[in-house]
Amino acid sequence: MPSDPGTAARRNLERARRSVQQIHQAAVRHRDASLHELADEISEIAMMLGHDAGPVQEWRPCPVCGAQPGSHCIKLPGHQIVDGTHPERTRL
Repeated sequence: MPSDPGTAARRNLERARRSVQQIHQAAVRHRDASLHELADEISEIAMMLGHDAGPVQEWRPCPVCGAQPGSHCIKLPGHQIVDGTHPERTRL
C-alpha cells in the first residue's frame, strides 16, 4: 500500500519549520540580524506558497518595546500584550 502523500508533505513542512527555527536560534546565538532576515524571507515565501510559516514572533525584535530576538516583550502604556507578545511582533 503506498504511503499517504499528505503525511509526507506534513513531515517535510515540519522539517522546514525546524530548519527556520534553527536559523533563528543561530542568529540569536551569534547576534546576527542577517540570519533573522534570511529566515523571515524563507517564512514569507512559504506563506506566499500557502504554507503556515509557524511561530515567528519569538525570533524577531519587537517593534513596540525593542525586545531582542529570544527575549520576552515588556509591558508599555497604551500597548496590548497577547500571549506575552505585542501583536505587532507576530506580523511578517
